[in-house]
Amino acid sequence: MTTPARKAFDEALDFDRQGDSGSALNAYLTALELAPDDMEIAYRAATALLRAGHLEEAASQLRRVVFVEPDNTAARANLGNCQFLLGDHANAETNFIEVLAASPENHNALYGLATVRLEQGKRAAALDPAMRLMALLPDSAPVLTLYGQIVSTDAQASNAVAALRKAVSIDPSYQPALITLAELCIRRKRFDEALDLARRAHELQPSAGAPLRILSDALQHQGAFEEAHDALMKAIEVDPGHRLETLVRLSTVCRKMGNGIDALLHARQAVRVSPQNPEAGNALGSALAALGQMLVARAVLTNIARKTPMDDALLDRVDEACLAAEQQKALQTAAELSAAAENLKKGIEPAKPPFSSAHEAAEEQPEPAFEAEPQAEMSEPAHESEPESGTSGEEMEQIDLFASPGDRTAG
Repeated sequence: MTTPARKAFDEALDFDRQGDSGSALNAYLTALELAPDDMEIAYRAATALLRAGHLEEAASQLRRVVFVEPDNTAARANLGNCQFLLGDHANAETNFIEVLAASPENHNALYGLATVRLEQGKRAAALDPAMRLMALLPDSAPVLTLYGQIVSTDAQASNAVAALRKAVSIDPSYQPALITLAELCIRRKRFDEALDLARRAHELQPSAGAPLRILSDALQHQGAFEEAHDALMKAIEVDPGHRLETLVRLSTVCRKMGNGIDALLHARQAVRVSPQNPEAGNALGSALAALGQMLVARAVLTNIARKTPMDDALLDRVDEACLAAEQQKALQTAAELSAAAENLKKGIEPAKPPFSSAHEAAEEQPEPAFEAEPQAEMSEPAHESEPESGTSGEEMEQIDLFASPGDRTAG
């Protein structure tokens, strides 16, 4: 390592110790330019890139490190994490398996392998690494939550509930545990507990959509359709990335409220987002049926059942129904505005949606900053540990998938 490269590298390590990840990344990249063949610099630069969300660049550097140093398990584990976050599940799984062959108790690889298998729907295969990790880290909220997610489809789900309750007791602010437990409570018809958990998750992260969707599900089961609707409208606003599932839920809530027009319009939007999605198609067929459009509804539902796309002629009929619904809605809105104006003249204030005030109050609080931190040996989840005070001779760090943006939250 040349003197200028060493100086830049030491500066990067200092920035890391201070928690200044942006400056650390810039310094690591500078060191890498000065010493491109130094694998320690390449590894740490890749780690910083991964932490910053630059996945493609991180993967490129990590592949280079693994090629030069095939036995570098830290680099291989991080490459697996990076591939998982990029959606390359097959190669991520392969890399985690190779790490575990050399280091059977590598926490990061065990967590990554269980997670990638869960994401692929291979729950039985995911259970073994999850249980091995739980034996090593019995008091880790992320590990308990992962185990709970894997066994949550069991008929009784008692093991999942026990693990998730323990996770919440260990870390009451760990949102994936709150959300997954809330979903299980809904399945077990414990709606009051589900509401409490979902509200706690929402208060912790008002900009997240999953707590709002689960809150809406629990409210629906209690017949509070207006509040459920308001929660979903907030979810659309704060979480456009999950627009499809929110629109499907909105259509269902509107139909239960007797608002067939909005039920149809939301369902049509959902089909536009994902034309082949069966839930969106079923929502569209149900909304059409609720408005008395039985022939069109039957045609839509038949296509969904046969897993065939709706042809242009059928979509034209659907759009005609939507246009009629929009025209009717415009008339209703005009009538409501007129009535509201009359009420204001009489000094009657319009009622505020029941969910809005709570959400707006939550939004006044600063959102918690969340950042994955690298760890050496991964003895604890990153969200519980302090930044490593690494030097050039210290053991290499591994990005902790436990607390990465890849945390799996239900819904």
